[in-house]
Amino acid sequence: MASNQRRAMKLFLTIATLIYGVVPAIADLNETHLFNPHWSPHARLHGAWFLFFGFAMAMLSLYLAWVRDGLVLPSVIGLLFSVCFWMAYLTAPFYGGALVDENGIEGPVLGIEANVFTFSLVTAAFVVLLMYALKTRWVGKS
Repeated sequence: MASNQRRAMKLFLTIATLIYGVVPAIADLNETHLFNPHWSPHARLHGAWFLFFGFAMAMLSLYLAWVRDGLVLPSVIGLLFSVCFWMAYLTAPFYGGALVDENGIEGPVLGIEANVFTFSLVTAAFVVLLMYALKTRWVGKS
C-alpha cells in the first residue's frame, strides 16, 4: 500500500477521532453542560467522566494509528463511540434526555441539528475507515 495512501487514511481517522474525542471536551466545558448550576454534583461527575473517557479513547486511537500503524482497532473504537451517541439519542425519550440544552448555543447545520449532523459524518467516516481497514487487512503491530 502506498505510504501516501496510508498517511491520508491516518489523517482522515485523526480528524474523525478529534471530532469525537476533543471537540466535546471543549464544547461541553460551559454552563449548559459540565458547569450547569442545575445539574447535581453527581451528574457533573458523570459528565466529566464521559469527557475524560472520550478524550482517553481518542488518544489511544491516535496512538494505535500513528505509533502502532493500526487502522482496524482505532476505527472500531471510533465507531463504538459513535454508536453510543446514537443509542443515547434514540433512547432519550425514555430517560428525559434532549439533543440540546434549552440555554445552549448549538444551531442547525444545513437544516440538521448540529449533533446529529456531526455524528452522522463521524459515524460514516468510521464505517468507511473500518471497511477500508478490513479490506486491506491493515491491522498494525501487536
